[in-house]
Amino acid sequence: MIKLEYISDILFFLNQTLDLFLQFDIMRIMSVILLKFFHYLAIIFSGGVLVGGGLIQSVYSKANQVPDLHISKILKILGYIGLLSLIILWITGILLSNLIYGGFAINSAFTFKIIAAAFLLILSFIINIHIFNSSKNNKPPNKVIMKLVSMSSRALILIVLICAAIAFK
Repeated sequence: MIKLEYISDILFFLNQTLDLFLQFDIMRIMSVILLKFFHYLAIIFSGGVLVGGGLIQSVYSKANQVPDLHISKILKILGYIGLLSLIILWITGILLSNLIYGGFAINSAFTFKIIAAAFLLILSFIINIHIFNSSKNNKPPNKVIMKLVSMSSRALILIVLICAAIAFK
């Protein structure tokens, strides 16, 4: 026959285990909330950089002028903020997909979103290197490269947003 103290020990162990699982679940929920906050914040920053930088470039492009040194520094800072935002989006996105879905195998729309986001990250690295080299040499960035990357980035962001809307209905 099982003694009463063994049963109480077993119940105590089960209670502690349940408390641990509940704490883990609360920590998981809080982690998801915190990661989503930083993910959305990075989306706002990267969108602001895209709109602000694009607006500055289009004004100078329509006037057929090259941005002066101060505006070039602003564009350089905006580029760094945009790149940092994309890196934060990748880090938080990877962690969120692992926490919520257990990995990247969500659906095909999500796969297309990841591919477009990867191209966007590569373009951001390329343009930041180009702007850095231009400012180092005290030359304005190449107008053709800037326009091509700007248009491509806008198209890729549109693809990322559409795919995200489809993937996460």
